[in-house]
Amino acid sequence: MKTKNVLALFLGVLAAVGFGWVAHAQMAGVTAPSVPTGVSAAMSASAQVSVSWTASTESSGTIEGYYIYRNGTRVAVTANTSFVDAGVAPGFYGYTIASYDANGAVSAQSSVVSVTLTIDTMPPTTPTGVTITGATSTNSFYATTPLTISWSASTDNFGVAGYQVYRNGTQIGPSTSTITGTSITDAVTQGTYTYAVAAYDAAQNYSGRSVPATVTVVTDNTSPSAPTNISVQQTSVNGVAVSWATSTDNIAVAGYQIYRNGIQIASAGGPPYADSGLSVGSIYNYAVVAYDEVGNVSTKSSLVTATIQPVTGLIPPYSLYATLDGTSTAHFSWSPAMDTLALTGYAIYRNGVQIASGTFTDYFDRGLVPGTYAYGVSATDVGGNVSVVASSTSAVVFVIAPSPTPTSTPMVVAPAPTPESAGSIPTSVTVLPAAISSSATSPSALPQNNSTFTQFLYFGLRSSQVQSLQSLLATNGYLPSVNITGFFGTITQNALEKFQCDQNIACTGNAGWGMVGPKTRSVLNGYQGSVAAPPSSMSSTAAMTAELEMLQAELANLEQQLSK
Repeated sequence: MKTKNVLALFLGVLAAVGFGWVAHAQMAGVTAPSVPTGVSAAMSASAQVSVSWTASTESSGTIEGYYIYRNGTRVAVTANTSFVDAGVAPGFYGYTIASYDANGAVSAQSSVVSVTLTIDTMPPTTPTGVTITGATSTNSFYATTPLTISWSASTDNFGVAGYQVYRNGTQIGPSTSTITGTSITDAVTQGTYTYAVAAYDAAQNYSGRSVPATVTVVTDNTSPSAPTNISVQQTSVNGVAVSWATSTDNIAVAGYQIYRNGIQIASAGGPPYADSGLSVGSIYNYAVVAYDEVGNVSTKSSLVTATIQPVTGLIPPYSLYATLDGTSTAHFSWSPAMDTLALTGYAIYRNGVQIASGTFTDYFDRGLVPGTYAYGVSATDVGGNVSVVASSTSAVVFVIAPSPTPTSTPMVVAPAPTPESAGSIPTSVTVLPAAISSSATSPSALPQNNSTFTQFLYFGLRSSQVQSLQSLLATNGYLPSVNITGFFGTITQNALEKFQCDQNIACTGNAGWGMVGPKTRSVLNGYQGSVAAPPSSMSSTAAMTAELEMLQAELANLEQQLSK
């Protein structure tokens, strides 16, 4: 009797592990799929087991799916080669897998893999790096723009399920969904706010709260000043350039809105703005409005009118400008010529002698020695027409103090006057020897960079923050120290553009290239290192001597031009 009971028990177990299915497949005259192999099981979260295996093969059909067994009981069916068994109580479990095909044939169950499921009591790590960003990169933000609170992700033994964000000790955030990302926006009114973040996992284990970050929100209702000195100049057969004097703001000017005939047509970071697609003989009225980073706008500038004239011949280049670039290089630039035919290039002249040619619209004249240099440019078109040599007044005087180590020699730069229209006195650069100042600052004694950039900086602006920008660029080799003047000109813009490319902020054609907006300010404020001091001033006697020599040189240049 005992032997019969044992045999009955053995047959029952054999049927449970697949003997019956194999018999069914053989009776149906088909071949069963291969037994799944490579079965693995592991606890993947609290009350959760992840099971995976290698796909079965079938010679007479296709594999339709798999049966998953836990402790001998089928708990799921899937077409995949993995399965997550959720909601499992702590304990010891054995898993097997069987495959089945389109004919209904079922393989034997795989070998058993075991796993012990325990209770997850380990919390995630505490979030770090909580930061707050908004309308500006300082600690004062503006209520019209929601704040963005962000942090570095936590880690967990089974994975982070979400985060809780606290403002002034009270949890905030979505009421019906979990914060799974690493940032959240929060629209607030004027006041001071402290934010902290905690992480949690699927087992409801919670980390400690992060180090808090605090911000003060103020309301900015001050509009920028209206742009002034607006002007317009025809630059092509169907285009004009609109220029204006930049506006000021209690915080920073973010940009300008350009209006043509009362309708806004574009926004610009600063002057000038090029408008195209205009019709010959038509009259266009232009006005400019300034706006700040929170949307306050100025009143409109005065109107300026342009009548588009037909271009019947080769009109020479205009808006010529020459300036110092380094200690012995002149940077000469101009706006393109206008012509009904295609232009083929330009010829560049120094003191009346052609020194270069090409299709570019600026030229660097290097290796200059002390002296006065006048520059001009002419244009050529495909018809062989050559324009007159265009020139303009743009005197730049730079003083070189003789020294065996010129890189540390103090220099003085006299600011250049505004370029005028084509056809006037040639653009000139005067190079004069200078006295050495006894008060020069040694580079090794330069102060650390403690500047905080808060303003929108752009071409044409003069401010102390422009000077701080130039100091940082000079220290890191992007700008000669002689150009630390506080004025944002072409040389500063070129240096900033290279800095932005090197720092992966913006590069050719990208928005914000060549100006300091929120992204660039953030990099500058986090930049470590020394900043160069502005060039030290000469003694009063040396300065007067240099200025007298500059005036004498300019007078001689003027007399030379008038005698022609």
